[in-house]
Amino acid sequence: MADLLGQWGLYPAFSDRVLSMIGIEVHWAILQYVLGLSFLSFIAYLIYIKTNNEKWEKIAYTLFKGFVIVFAVGAATGTASEFGLVLLWPNLTEAAGRYVYFPLYAEVFAFLMEVVFIYLTFYGWRKFSRGVLAILLLFSFIGPWYSAAMIVSVNSYMVAPTGIVPAYDPNTGAWLYDQGYPKLTLAVPNDLVPALNLTTLQALHVTVKDTTGDAVLVEMPVRIVQRLAYESWAGYKVKDSILALVANKTTVQAHPEILDMQVKDIVDKVLAKTVEIVGPTMVAFKSPVYAASILHVLGSALTVSAFTLMGAYAMRIRRYNSASKEYKEYIDTAFKYAAVSALIIIIVQGLVFGHEMGRAVAEYNPEKFAAVEATTDQITPVTKYLPGSEKLVALLAYGDPNAPLPNYDQIPNDYCVCQATAQQDSARIGSCKPPLIIHYLYYTKITLAILLGLYSLIIVYYVWRKGPAGTPGWLLALGPVAIIVVQLVSYLGWAVREIGRKPWTIYGVMTSDVAHTANPASTGVVALVAVFFLAILAALGYSVYKFLWLPGRPEEVS
Repeated sequence: MADLLGQWGLYPAFSDRVLSMIGIEVHWAILQYVLGLSFLSFIAYLIYIKTNNEKWEKIAYTLFKGFVIVFAVGAATGTASEFGLVLLWPNLTEAAGRYVYFPLYAEVFAFLMEVVFIYLTFYGWRKFSRGVLAILLLFSFIGPWYSAAMIVSVNSYMVAPTGIVPAYDPNTGAWLYDQGYPKLTLAVPNDLVPALNLTTLQALHVTVKDTTGDAVLVEMPVRIVQRLAYESWAGYKVKDSILALVANKTTVQAHPEILDMQVKDIVDKVLAKTVEIVGPTMVAFKSPVYAASILHVLGSALTVSAFTLMGAYAMRIRRYNSASKEYKEYIDTAFKYAAVSALIIIIVQGLVFGHEMGRAVAEYNPEKFAAVEATTDQITPVTKYLPGSEKLVALLAYGDPNAPLPNYDQIPNDYCVCQATAQQDSARIGSCKPPLIIHYLYYTKITLAILLGLYSLIIVYYVWRKGPAGTPGWLLALGPVAIIVVQLVSYLGWAVREIGRKPWTIYGVMTSDVAHTANPASTGVVALVAVFFLAILAALGYSVYKFLWLPGRPEEVS
């Protein structure tokens, strides 16, 4: 295990990656409740309108009050994370701002929408009619979901950019690195085409796909793309670049000033034209993994929120013996709601959203998929001890139990390194293969998720057969444990997603060393930021205790 951690640690910008992981994971731990509680509150209020049962109105209000508390803290951690992104990964944010800016721009309006409707709903809860309040609650959860959709589109683009062509053929089980894959689809403006030697480009496995009115569409090996990204932000000129190897000599002789052009200026023209053709407002949303990613993110948030509610109300049930009948009925109803919601959501998350996410990874991030399934002789995969597991994985990933899985050991260490500068790039990047530790992270996540599903199934069985009060005490006592476990499952999911694509920041485009700052954070700064985020979590915990737990104690409401 130490060797596997070391493999991950040797990738570029280790301290920056750890610092970002701390900030983003703390923000996500809170953000899940923003996405989940808002929706569950809305559903509870619809049930209240339908049944006219005051208990449902109280449930909806309690969930919404929790939502307001976590939203305030989530906004703080989100702001800190965004500053960290700008400070630690300036070249990444420049690239995102120049080429996939629209979702980040639109997210500003999502945040404004959240603030307006959340606080309008909270302070107008007793003042608006039921119909108006239901509409406000609807927009109160649409706002956070809209915000998540914008952010996840950019993250999805980083995981699998629009136009990516993977390097694995599941029909034959062959890697296609010798043919120049993986490749990225780009649009080369017509005014740049005469300066390029097409014969040389084709020898480097650049494929001409189509011609538009003012550009030529090509599939370019990511080895070349990421090298050009490196040269762009390192300030290279054409004469010192790999572009000099593919330049048309006749054109260069006629226009020698081309050799003194900045590589970044040329790359900027290509990327700007590519975005223009794909659609400036749609380029991030057309990432091939976006649809599965946003569904999986929302499913995760709802799962965490539902299990947290179930655990919280389980603790209430264990303490309500001396409470009034009205209070017990409220707690019982809320516990049933949380338990049924948790069971339904975790089933949909696992069998539908998770399945689609897995298929997307298998197709568009085959290197990560090979690491997740540990198709290697370096470690013993967990699935080796499960008969028929390889066929099951192939069936789920490719729809064919006999489809070959990608072999991890056949992935070249330098598959993202341009051959023309392999020695220099290898020293800069090291291995480009995803770390094998994600195999254990992934299967730990899957195991814990299955246990959570079984736990919620047993809870629902007892609730409907004997009622919440008839649920065994040991099952209720596991409720707080389930809260911790479900957060751990969510954390492991993000860890697999993010650790699994290193050393890339944008797969096939930009490696971590190019994206990160020239002034990396020190160990002391990492520790200080970690303490800051832990302090915010502590403040949130105290707020929940003060404003949600204490006012709802049996002795306070009986």
